[in-house]
Amino acid sequence: MDAKTRYKVRRVVSRGSPSYQFGHYEMMGRPGARRSVFKVLVHLGDHQTPEAALDAWREDVERARRVGREKTASRIEAKMQKLEGTINKRTEAR
Repeated sequence: MDAKTRYKVRRVVSRGSPSYQFGHYEMMGRPGARRSVFKVLVHLGDHQTPEAALDAWREDVERARRVGREKTASRIEAKMQKLEGTINKRTEAR
C-alpha cells in the first residue's frame, strides 16, 4: 500500500442487520477492464467509526478477562492492534 491509499468506513447490510467495515478501494484487473474492489481490513461490527470500535473493544477485552475468556480477549486484542496500526499509518500519510 502506498501513501495515496485512502481508508474508508463503509456501511453494509448482512442478513438484515447493518454493520461497518474499515478498508480501502483497490483497482483490480487488466487495464481497460479494471474494477475497483473494496479490501476490508477490519470488520467494525455495529460501530460507525474506528475510534468508537476501539473504545468498545477495550471494554470487551476487560470483561472477557474478568470472566476467564482469555482466548476471546486475545482475539479481540489482535483485532485492536491491526486497527490501531492502520489508523497510525493513515495519520502518518496525511
